[in-house]
Order: sequence, then structure tokens, then C-alpha cells
Amino acid sequence: MSFLLPIFLSAALAAPEPVAPSKASGAPLPVPTAGSDASPKMAEPTGMGPGNAIWATSVEDAIQRATREGKFVFFEFTKKECGNCQRMDGLLYPAFDFEALLVPMVPVKVSFESPWGKDFASRYSVEDAPAVLITTPEGRLVFLANGFFNQGDFFRHANAAVAGYRKFAREIEAQDVAKLSPKEAFDTGNELYHRADPQAAIPRLKRAASASGATASQREDALELLAAAQLDLGQTAPSRQTIERLLSTTKDRARRERGEIFRAQIPLAENRPVEALALFRKFQKAHPTSPHIARVNELVHRLEERVKTP
Repeated sequence: MSFLLPIFLSAALAAPEPVAPSKASGAPLPVPTAGSDASPKMAEPTGMGPGNAIWATSVEDAIQRATREGKFVFFEFTKKECGNCQRMDGLLYPAFDFEALLVPMVPVKVSFESPWGKDFASRYSVEDAPAVLITTPEGRLVFLANGFFNQGDFFRHANAAVAGYRKFAREIEAQDVAKLSPKEAFDTGNELYHRADPQAAIPRLKRAASASGATASQREDALELLAAAQLDLGQTAPSRQTIERLLSTTKDRARRERGEIFRAQIPLAENRPVEALALFRKFQKAHPTSPHIARVNELVHRLEERVKTP
């Protein structure tokens, strides 16, 4: 479960500002602030664009159309003076494979510098333009490609990702969560979480943590990820209860350290830096030789400057 550590640490250690929970997944993507330039406008809103497809005029339009038509959303990220964006378009647009890829999708261009671009960067780890993101209309991740890429590799990976997602979606739809084994509940909850859908992940992770026959390790894996999913959705009280439950039972030193660091981040999400600082200081005293101590020390220093406490 070492992959969980960046989830618990990265947001809190990035800056001395409070951590804002990510927007809820498993529900339609939120509308950006009024008047924002969410995405570049296509020259001909009702005409055929690249790939012989009708490109949406905005992110909102793309999501609404994809919802109505039962399609995925194909987001292409661009920005001003992006030479690689133009070179990528020159590789993808003329290819017949591009037209075939877009058949079950609603495509739209998104400015990387726009409110939508910034939201996607945070939510899906879109690093820069050019990039391509494919999601369901509800925002579940299907495919992500960052940077300039080879034409053949792009289509091979994109088509494989779409096929893999369709198989996964059929498995999810057929599940009776209350009857899942601990392993199946955790595996699917874990994948849903990493597909940016913590809302759908939570009932499966709860099942993995409470199912009869679950080993201690399986329960603790599920609780650790469940707390992260709850915090992503802004559910700070349930997240705190979950991590406290984990800390009350675990005998794994590394897991305890991760859990205590995570617990200290919850007050940051609630804009309570003084409480967070106290918890991080407690960690310093309890775990002076922790492999995470340097990063925790840095955060304590930033928080001390922010809250002006001795």
C-alpha cells in the first residue's frame, strides 16, 4: 500500500495553505464560474470538425451531449503558443484511426490555462498541453495521455484503454456489493478511486473493511483508502472516524505513520491549521526517525510561519 503515501502527503506538503478536498467524482462534472472561458470555441458549432465529428463548443456542451447520447467525452488540451499542440493535431487529425476513435465520443478542446483546465490538472493529473483525456460524462477516468506522443502508440493505448474500461464497467454494473469477497470489493474500489470516482469506490471499500473472512491486512488496506476517498469528497468527519478506526487496530508501524500523517491533514481540509500543526508536532515527537520526518518538518515550519505560534 505504499502507493497511498503520495495521496496522503502531496497536497498538504505542497504549500502552507489548507488542503481543499477534490471535487466529488461519480457525479456530473461541475460547471465552472460564470463568465469563464472554459474552452476554445470551434469556428463552426454545428459543422463537422477533425475526425469527421461534431466538436462541442464548450466543456459544458460536451458533457451534456455525451450524457444524452451515451458517449464518452474526449478532451484535447491546448494552450497559447503551443507548437507541440499543433504538431500533435497534424499527426492525429488526418488519420482514419482518429475518426474511428471518436465514433463513441464527444470531442472538445480545453484551454490548459482555463478554469476547466486547472480543475482537470488537479483532478486527473493532466500535466501540460498537449494532452488527451477521455472520461465518462460523470467524470470517471477512461484514458489519459500527457505530452506529445507517437501516432501509433497513441491509438493503440487509447483503444486498449477504452476496451479495458468497457469491460471494467460491465463488471461494476453486475456487482452486488453486499456479496463481494473482501478481495474483489477492495480491487474494484481501488480501481474506481484511481479512476477519479471515490463516490462509487466508498461502498466497495466499506464492504472490504467489514466483510467476514477479511484478513487484518485486507481490512486495513481498505480503511486506509476509504479515508482518502471520503476526504476527497469533503467528508471530513467520516474520514476522521475511518482513520481513527485504523489507528486503533493496526500493528504495522509504516501504516501507523501514514495514518497519523493523514489524520493531521484533515484539519487542513477544514481550514484549521492550528489543530493540524499540533498533530504534526505530535508526529515529530513520536516518530523522529520516520522516513517521512524531513517532509513533516518542512510542513511544520510552514505552518508555524502561517499561524504565528511559538
